[in-house]
Amino acid sequence: MKNKSFQMRTAKFTLACSILASTVTFGASASAFSDLKGHASESKINALHQEGALNGVTSDKFAPKSKLTYAQGLQFIVSGLKLSPQNTSGKQAGDYFDKVKNTAWYAPAFLTAKESGLPLDRSIDPNAVMTRIQFAHLLLQTLQNKGDFAYTERYAEISDGGKLSAAEMNSLQILVNTRLIALEKNNTFRPNEPVTRAEAAVWVYDAAKFAKEVINMDNSNTAPAYTYEAAVTLDKAATGVNKATVTVSNLPNPGYGLFIERIEFGADHTAVIYFRVTKPAPGSMNPQVISAGTAVTYLPEGYTAVAQPVAGQETSTTPPVR
Repeated sequence: MKNKSFQMRTAKFTLACSILASTVTFGASASAFSDLKGHASESKINALHQEGALNGVTSDKFAPKSKLTYAQGLQFIVSGLKLSPQNTSGKQAGDYFDKVKNTAWYAPAFLTAKESGLPLDRSIDPNAVMTRIQFAHLLLQTLQNKGDFAYTERYAEISDGGKLSAAEMNSLQILVNTRLIALEKNNTFRPNEPVTRAEAAVWVYDAAKFAKEVINMDNSNTAPAYTYEAAVTLDKAATGVNKATVTVSNLPNPGYGLFIERIEFGADHTAVIYFRVTKPAPGSMNPQVISAGTAVTYLPEGYTAVAQPVAGQETSTTPPVR
């Protein structure tokens, strides 16, 4: 959006990146695991271990190159990002999952994840190996569960992402744009290869820093409920990709901002783009004229799109567009 809100948003994203780039240590430098000495991920894994967010496969072995199971992965995510459901049902993990015993060491993590709203299938196998995209997708959903955050809307060309679902691609795009995940040589991600314990731990460490330092840092800046007139236009951006521009045409003044919070992809190939309107910066002087604001994201070709505000902000939308 070409106004002060865009400048604030850019500054916020720059702050987020600087936070992630800085080195933060949570404990002593001595390695907790003998097989991590000299490993590139040693400090981050040790920090999570010292916080009680993850453990090794034995008391002194972490097995950084080993494939991550769903049981281990959910434990990493739930503990590392301190996930906690707002409401509990009194149920046990076995009430939600066919293959999770209530006495299993990972049962509390499965229960917390499910009751926090993470979309986990009833038939999930705790001993199954997670792929890189499965872990990344779940990690992004957990971050969104923690609260709102802004990110740039630059489309990243992912050379081996052609078979990803729309929802998986959206998650990966956000993680790349927030620099929580880096693409490899030739813009590859290896989405269907198993994620290693070290890779997953590093992603969780960086995501936890992001959640602590960035998410909800300006929750009070959300604009109050109002009937916003929103529309979406689609333009071809690249082969198989459309640029979706959300326009809200009746912002109270030019100081109000607009950013896209999340996208939900329906089975009918309709994408619901959820946006949030933010208030002007405190103390800013803005002419009292109705203004338009825009925000951009990207969708797979073939999807229709409609824009909706997040809960608590009303809207009047145009019909879906292709």
